[in-house]
Amino acid sequence: MTDIIAFSSSLLGLFFLILNTFLFFKNKQVREKTEKTFLWYLFSLCIVEIICHLIGFLYFGQNFFVSHFYFYFQLLFLSILFKKLISNTILKKVIWTVLIAQTVILASMYIKDPNSFWNFNNYEIISISIILILYALYYIISNLATEHRYFNFSIGLILYFACSVTIFSVGNLELVLCEDPFIDIWIFNIVFYIIFQIFIFKEYLFLKSKKQME
Repeated sequence: MTDIIAFSSSLLGLFFLILNTFLFFKNKQVREKTEKTFLWYLFSLCIVEIICHLIGFLYFGQNFFVSHFYFYFQLLFLSILFKKLISNTILKKVIWTVLIAQTVILASMYIKDPNSFWNFNNYEIISISIILILYALYYIISNLATEHRYFNFSIGLILYFACSVTIFSVGNLELVLCEDPFIDIWIFNIVFYIIFQIFIFKEYLFLKSKKQME
């Protein structure tokens, strides 16, 4: 029963992701105002999430390896996005250096231990989450007085990845937060993912209203 609740909640998160992606691509005015990297970021996550849910439905518990693609695509596309958004030249170089270093580290981990590819990688999840949280925080703080594009997205990203860091730092992926109603750590994560999608939708509304004002 709890697995059904978790999977259904996860499908709701997927629905919001697909909806957001559709809206960003469909609205020409918003699409032209949005960084292409961000559009491909949404599209790539849609593909990864759909594959993850299909494998999870057909072969329950055997889709953990998809998380590697999910988190690496987050790192790849958002590193490129924040490199474009952030004006600090030194930080731009840092972003590229971190991306290359993380790629080498993760690749070497899976080459050294191929079996680890089929399980969650705590280092991968926690390190990528912290990296992206720092980028988003810096972007918000450095642009408080000027540019507010991608603020909603950045806030949602910080909340969602802070949740991911908390979950995988705990180490107990079977942790039950509440017995009645039943809430385990995964449902907690799904709730924050849906909140993240709501912030992306708010970003869409912001870009749409800004374009109309222009």
